[in-house]
Amino acid sequence: MNKPEVARLIGYISAGFDNRKLSEATVDVWSEELAEVHADDALQAVRNHFRKPSPRDYLSLDVLLEQIRVDTRQTPTAIEEDVRSAKARGLIEKSWPKRDPLPRAVAEQLARARAEFAQTAAAIEAGVIDAPRALTVGAVGQPMPQGEP
Repeated sequence: MNKPEVARLIGYISAGFDNRKLSEATVDVWSEELAEVHADDALQAVRNHFRKPSPRDYLSLDVLLEQIRVDTRQTPTAIEEDVRSAKARGLIEKSWPKRDPLPRAVAEQLARARAEFAQTAAAIEAGVIDAPRALTVGAVGQPMPQGEP
C-alpha cells in the first residue's frame, strides 16, 4: 500500500469505527508496515476485525497485521496446509518448501479451486448434481477370486 491508500484506510477506520485522529506520523508508520499489503486485503481485514463478536474498540496496527495474516492465509499452519494442497493439485513443484508462502498467483488459483470444489459439493448435497463423476474404487463390486477352503 502507498501513503494515499493508507491515509484512506485510516480515514475509513476513523469514520466508521474508532474515531481516531489521522496524523501524518501515523500514515508514515502504517505505510512502512503495510507496504507489501494489497489495499483490498487491508480493507477486508478491517471489516473482518469489526465483524467479530468482540472486536477491540481501537484497531491497532499489530492487530490489523495479524488479521491480514489470518485472512490471507499467511499463518504458519495455513501456509503449510496451502502448500500441501497446491502440491496435491499440481500447482507447484513437489520440492516447494512447506513453510514458504505460495506465490500470489498460485494462492489465487488454489482459492478458485477450493471455491469450485465447495460449489460442486454444495450442488451434490442439494441434489442438483446426481452423479458428479464416476469413481474408480478398485475391486468393489467385482467377484472375489475364490481360494481353496
